[in-house]
Amino acid sequence: MTGIYLLTGSYSSSHEQGIKLWEFNPVEATCIEKTGIGGIERPSFIAAHPNGVNFVATSEVEDGKLVSYRLDFENNLITEINRQSANGAHPSHVCIDVSGKWLLSTNYSGGNVNVYPIQEDGSIGERTDSIKHEGSGANVERQDAPHPHSVFQQPGSNDFFVSDLGADMISVYELDRETGKLKLKKSILTTPGSGPRHLAFHPEMTVVYSLEELSSTLSVYGIGGEDFLEFVQVVELIPKQFAGTNTSAEVVVSEDGQHLYASNRGHDSIVVFAIQEKGILKFEDYATTGGAGPRHFTLLPGKQWLAVANEKSDSINMLKIGASGIPEEIIEPVSTNAPVCIKVIG
Repeated sequence: MTGIYLLTGSYSSSHEQGIKLWEFNPVEATCIEKTGIGGIERPSFIAAHPNGVNFVATSEVEDGKLVSYRLDFENNLITEINRQSANGAHPSHVCIDVSGKWLLSTNYSGGNVNVYPIQEDGSIGERTDSIKHEGSGANVERQDAPHPHSVFQQPGSNDFFVSDLGADMISVYELDRETGKLKLKKSILTTPGSGPRHLAFHPEMTVVYSLEELSSTLSVYGIGGEDFLEFVQVVELIPKQFAGTNTSAEVVVSEDGQHLYASNRGHDSIVVFAIQEKGILKFEDYATTGGAGPRHFTLLPGKQWLAVANEKSDSINMLKIGASGIPEEIIEPVSTNAPVCIKVIG
């Protein structure tokens, strides 16, 4: 492998290659499609295994599925290993723990969090636990019921943070790596109507950043203390003068811990913050995504490039990051159907 390999998921039908493998050459600034695979309906989110070869995708449909795959870089092949029921409708997110032995998933419409073992061959085993969420929120259209949107592992721990957009809640579960069972450690309520969606951890400080989709805001929490999550700050993710409709989508902290990036669908931007002492955020600037509907993005190793999945413009856009940490240049977009997730693998 000479470049950086990327996987994309999409809102494609099972008749299309909804999952694709790309090779990005940072020197020549080119992104080339290597291979793809179909046979899965709406493969919307992907989790890469620590071994750099296996991965799992969600099939975000009513009869949700979780599907495991193996990559063959030398022969440009993606092979399905097996699939399991997601135990609910519209699985929105998957997370493979740092050991590579456990898979956690959230079902947006099913309202639950689930745990599965990952076998030696990369297949998904039988479910070991499932926890049903309860609650609703202030937004009648979007918060009629619990909607767990994502699950992320806190680095260096067995704790997993679940953001529930429907219940305005962040729940922290501890995973027993022997039994595959979850134990609830703490649940906190967020600002009513905010709709927590995704979050990101600081690589050095015990700080977590919670992106709130419905209010287009981001809340900062310190981890620890009596309440486990201590509120620190809230920031706006779109300009006050913006009059259009917006829903924020993804948040990422740079590997050096100096910058935070978040995406806006509607404003179609990446907002950049400098991270200061105690994790406090200072607004820096907005950068265009080069397309429409940036549902997901990722920072490439080295902090020189940012890859965006622009769902509404059917494109992947590579943004060159300047010395200031702000994206300053966009290369020619790559066309692909409704990309909604983009992950580094290999």
